[in-house]
Amino acid sequence: MVAQSTANTVNDRDGPLPRPWDDAAAQRASEAERHAASFEALLGNTPVEAPKTGALAGPAHLNWRGAQEALGAPPSTGADNLHFAMNVATLLRLGFAGIEETARANAQCLDGEESAYLEAIARCHAAARRFAAAHAGEAERLSEAACGEERTRLSQIAENCRALSERAPRTFSEAVQLFWFAWCMRGHGTIGRLDQHLYPFYKADLEGGRLTRGDALGLLRELWEGCNRAGSGDTLVNLVVGGQGRDGNDATNDLSCLMIDASLTVRKTEPHLSARIHARTPESFLRKIVELQLMGHGQGAIYNDEQIVPSLVEKGVPVESARNYANDGCTEVTIDGESGIEFIQMEAVKALELTLFNGEENVPPGEPVGEYITRHQERRRLRTGLELGCRTGDFSSMRTFGEVCRAFLDQYLRQVDGLLDALCERIRDQQRRGVSSPFLAGTFPGCLASGVDPFRGGFTIPCYMLFSGSIPTVADGLAAIKQIVFEEKSCTPGELLRALRDDFEGHEALRRRLLAAPKFGNDDDYVDEIATDIARRFCERVVRHPTPTGKPFWPALYDFLFNDFAKIVGATPDGRRWRDPIGEHYSPTPGRARKGPTAIIRSAAKGPLYEACGSSIFHISLARSMVPANESGAAVVRQLLDAALQMGVAVMDVAIYDVEALKDAKLHPELHEDLIVRVWGFSARFVDLCDDMQDHVIARAVTGG
Repeated sequence: MVAQSTANTVNDRDGPLPRPWDDAAAQRASEAERHAASFEALLGNTPVEAPKTGALAGPAHLNWRGAQEALGAPPSTGADNLHFAMNVATLLRLGFAGIEETARANAQCLDGEESAYLEAIARCHAAARRFAAAHAGEAERLSEAACGEERTRLSQIAENCRALSERAPRTFSEAVQLFWFAWCMRGHGTIGRLDQHLYPFYKADLEGGRLTRGDALGLLRELWEGCNRAGSGDTLVNLVVGGQGRDGNDATNDLSCLMIDASLTVRKTEPHLSARIHARTPESFLRKIVELQLMGHGQGAIYNDEQIVPSLVEKGVPVESARNYANDGCTEVTIDGESGIEFIQMEAVKALELTLFNGEENVPPGEPVGEYITRHQERRRLRTGLELGCRTGDFSSMRTFGEVCRAFLDQYLRQVDGLLDALCERIRDQQRRGVSSPFLAGTFPGCLASGVDPFRGGFTIPCYMLFSGSIPTVADGLAAIKQIVFEEKSCTPGELLRALRDDFEGHEALRRRLLAAPKFGNDDDYVDEIATDIARRFCERVVRHPTPTGKPFWPALYDFLFNDFAKIVGATPDGRRWRDPIGEHYSPTPGRARKGPTAIIRSAAKGPLYEACGSSIFHISLARSMVPANESGAAVVRQLLDAALQMGVAVMDVAIYDVEALKDAKLHPELHEDLIVRVWGFSARFVDLCDDMQDHVIARAVTGG
């Protein structure tokens, strides 16, 4: 029996009828049908699992190999980059049954591509219902042979799964089970504002005496353990708690705190939990965030509503939607349940190298290779992604620092324009040929009502952005050129170029002078203002670039390939050698911040963090010797949090490490398998990281000041 849907059908929808059927639409409809068949095969060939302990049924991974054997070809479930949350609100309101029913009803009122897409959505959610029913049957079978508490546990699992095969969830345990099923069926991905979506079920059960706070924490801990079974590290499994609601009021609730408690007690890498705060955030929640940060895993990244919401509104996002933002699989901002995300990255430090060498690279001969993040990944070729041969002048003949700055901005902004053009072409290609996952699309109300694929308008908010990280390292290099070359005249531009080509071999004295020049992260206007100017020009260029959607791109002072670029950017004028770390996001170059964490905040806060609504995060990595795991350490973390908010920081991550333990873990990894560190938008086991990423994490720790 399928429950009556509460979703609007197409008859309630205003607007034009679907576009005429054509060859491209027919091809996309065929692709949607293929994706639905793949999804059915995946669920049909995945073994049913009733848990041996706990309450959540279902495997963390689907059986892709079995589906391939059944189909005779690799399964394809549709485009989904996993960087954005499904619409959990719609999923919980309708359930698999309600989405299937609504999709079928709307498909009958449409024709062409839209009708075919809705039929694919209905097929996927019908398969999901059957999957839930199969788990109910397995739990029922096992319960018949059990007794006592075990029989009660299995009977409850069977009851939950049976209900979810027929209707939307009504209890907290049903809602968590539905989310777990759907998240695993999707193939994982970011989570969004789960505390907001689950809270009505939690509150009703608590008030009705059907649930205790301890019961809820136990179920969340089981969900967290499931996330860790699904994977660890760069999994994109992010969720954000707290913050404002769509009405502008504080939406922090008891589940926001319980989810932090779950992370504190499970103490593993997943999920990557962040917190939204604003002027009216409850003090109790702020203390809970500090407790999470003090654990030292790099969890509890802070998002400042006071900065992010108005910036999104300025970019054309309706205020109610802006208040409902979440983060994607790393730290980029998305609108929870209303947007996907597409992005492209450029590296500012590489643009500086191309400026100094007049469009050419300065790396040793041969093909650069390296691991992405972990030692378990295969080494691969590394590419710059920037256009070579872009001539901006002979650095050796430049006579003023102003000439150098103009040449850099010319090179840098040309590269920005080129990548934005590439992003535009990617969007147009998606609009022409893309077919999103029908299972995922069924959770989005616009897709469910209209049959329009997210690529062609099914998302409410377009979310496209360009990343540019490591601007602080560029500023360090330009500040060194300004001071050493043009003010002190300690060397000529030509001599500096020779030192860079030689990776400073035989130029140790010059390198020492360059290293001693002002560095970002020490509250020094000499270098901080250079970084601010570059970042502001970047944000302005991104927002003004024409787009296929008519909505502005979002700038992000962020990067995730900084470890790659350290290997494909040669020596830089800040004194850095080839392969030495470069700064990630809007953070100091590792090892260059010498005046303590408050100075880092002051340097970062001078930048246009407000403008970079895509993400403008910076890291503060502190040695455990500075921040002990006690009340004294909590006071230090709270002071940093308060200072950051007062100075207008938008996104900040605090990680606390025992630096000596990290160094020992490089030598004796078998003794430190439980060490967890922040990498960028995620945390991972330190011993899993490749050597140069381990060195980067160690180098950025502030050990004194």
